[in-house]
Amino acid sequence: MKAFVCLLLVVLSFSVVAQKPYAAPYQASLQSLESTNKTSVVADSTTWDNPKKATVLALVLPGAGQIYNKKYWKAAIVYAGLGGLAYMFKYNTDSLDKYQTIYVSKLDTNLTDLAPERSSASIKSDRDFHRRYRDISILGFIGVYALQVIDANVDAHLKEFKVNKDLALYLSPDIYARKPGIGRYSGMTVRLTF
Repeated sequence: MKAFVCLLLVVLSFSVVAQKPYAAPYQASLQSLESTNKTSVVADSTTWDNPKKATVLALVLPGAGQIYNKKYWKAAIVYAGLGGLAYMFKYNTDSLDKYQTIYVSKLDTNLTDLAPERSSASIKSDRDFHRRYRDISILGFIGVYALQVIDANVDAHLKEFKVNKDLALYLSPDIYARKPGIGRYSGMTVRLTF
């Protein structure tokens, strides 16, 4: 348990450092270079998205972090997911209230029976079904909300990551191939070019 707590503290300390903007360390090193060499250095005009800003925007308004990162299609998916879960919550809450009223009328002898053709066990089963899916919709809403915040943060961090166009991985089978020093063998050859 102590090892788990230590590992958790290390991971959390790295995540705090990971939120620092990219431009600040670059500007600081550029200023120190200019002050020591007294030569003119041209600054890079590339600006990176701030992961902290994307995360805060996503926390305040769902989908805003994706819009900040210029991933509009992801924002549409977030809104569709949250809208679908909100509809599911409303539908199941209304159905739960309806079945709860019917169930109470079935059990209370002073009230008129709202569903005389159905048994109380059947009504209770339907009530429990809608309660379960109402609770699942709440958990789903929280899950989609958390995932969109994480996605906005990770996407802002990965804006800097560039993949070379010449990056390729080639797999080729070698059946009864012959190589010096090895002799005859069967296997796979993996070749990475970059």
